Amino acid sequence: MLNHWFYSHSTWEVAAAVCSVVVLFPLIGLFIFHRLVNWDAREKDTSMVGLSYALCGGIYAVVLAFVAVGTYEAMDRSATIASDEANSLGGLAFDSAGLPSELAARVREDVDKYIDIVTKQEWPSQRAYQMEDRNYEEGWVQVRRISLDLANFEPATQGQATVKAEMVHVINDLFSARRARLLAANAHLPDAVWQMLVFGLLLVAVYIYMFGPHSFRIHVAVTTLTMLSISLVFTLIIALDYPFRGDLSVDNDAYVGVKEVSDRAFESAEAEHAGEHKEKK
Repeated sequence: MLNHWFYSHSTWEVAAAVCSVVVLFPLIGLFIFHRLVNWDAREKDTSMVGLSYALCGGIYAVVLAFVAVGTYEAMDRSATIASDEANSLGGLAFDSAGLPSELAARVREDVDKYIDIVTKQEWPSQRAYQMEDRNYEEGWVQVRRISLDLANFEPATQGQATVKAEMVHVINDLFSARRARLLAANAHLPDAVWQMLVFGLLLVAVYIYMFGPHSFRIHVAVTTLTMLSISLVFTLIIALDYPFRGDLSVDNDAYVGVKEVSDRAFESAEAEHAGEHKEKK
């Protein structure tokens, strides 16, 4: 439920909500703590609290940075996987020029249909995190169809044999990239990591409460700024956690670009071939 809200709203809306919650609750806790624990007792032990807080806060900052970098790298890998899959589709479309015309047209048509399946059916499912197998079965069927067409093709010349060998290699890369994309779309931070981050946030808040500044306003300001800094990193982690969801998700532009470029290239080639044929007549 909460995940659906995060990824169905803009990053700025999510940031506002996360910052509000992460800042507001610790401030409420600070007001309660300030009334229950005497200021003089805290002021005397501020130096010891500071040493302990430096160790705790440093460890938490390292863990937070490690998680944020990990989610960014996962997002980057997912974008690379999608690009590899699109490049494989482009390779199939362009290599088909070396096949007999009927088979080449069928391969290009199947590639175009596969791109439509990915961009119009699978991408919305990934963004909604509907990762059931039935939502992706049609795409697998389409890939297998291309693979079977190539497997059943008997080359008549050495050139066609070379083209077939290259396209079989590319179709294997396509299978691998597709599988990797679906695995990446399923991947996200385990609940245990989020529990650890939230628990660490509570520890940091408690440590800040234990300081004894002479001005309560300064104490409020320090608490607010610290919690705000952490909440911004939380927002970044949330935005990058699911690579194919939300505003910062991997887009399908690579697939659309492959289809547009290959269609234009073969339309131009066919028009040029038709022009040459007319001139000969």
